Amino acid sequence: MHITLISSPRAQHQLEHQSALAAGFEVLGFDVTLTHGQAARTKHVACWGWRLGQKLRAAGHEVLVIERGYMGDRFAWTSLAWNGLNGHGEFPAAHDDGGERFREHFTMQPWKEGGDYVLMMGQVPGDASLQGKDLMPWYEQTAERAAAAYGLPVKFRPHPLTARKGIKQQLRTATNSRGTLEQDLAGAAVTICYNSNSAVDSVLAGVPTITADVGAMAWDVTGHKLGEIAKPDREQWAHDLAWKQWAQAEIESGEALKGLVGYD
Repeated sequence: MHITLISSPRAQHQLEHQSALAAGFEVLGFDVTLTHGQAARTKHVACWGWRLGQKLRAAGHEVLVIERGYMGDRFAWTSLAWNGLNGHGEFPAAHDDGGERFREHFTMQPWKEGGDYVLMMGQVPGDASLQGKDLMPWYEQTAERAAAAYGLPVKFRPHPLTARKGIKQQLRTATNSRGTLEQDLAGAAVTICYNSNSAVDSVLAGVPTITADVGAMAWDVTGHKLGEIAKPDREQWAHDLAWKQWAQAEIESGEALKGLVGYD
């Protein structure tokens, strides 16, 4: 297989991952082309994020989407999936290791009981995971309905990047959070989000969670209707999720790529 690896010359993290992927694919015996452009002549191509990935997919390419990981330090882990972002991507089958990889790197708290409020977790406006959807009307409607469904006040947590971008978000029926994510989860009876990766944090913290879009990485272990307090078995989900993100050394060695390209 010949694959083209695309990166922006102005983004250090993209350059680092392009280099790691090049090393990994070459270990597996594949031909690699590196470029800083936004087009490729090869059928297979890898790029950072779904904004460019979607354009390449529409042009007929098989697209390996590079993104941050889902658990632990997201900047230390990288997800790799074909032809989609997060839950919309195609991941290789997880290794049947009985949860050894998860336990080595991550932890999960028991499902909690009670809580003082419903926590709504916001996302960055314009993020590729939203596929052009403006969430403000959804936030407003959902916050009002959630207060009635759970009989609790609603706390809204805007994504930290919104403030840095100068975007102010305030809901009519919710108070804005001023705490850390850990502090907000500690007091929450249930969390709600559209398809944010913070749902993974919530589930791992033992907080029952509601997600609204199948693209959420925690979709399989969350509720989808307001009023639910979903507490499913999370073990297999957590074990599998540990195999959907990789350390850079695993990418460079080719280990992270074997399942993606059907390499034995």
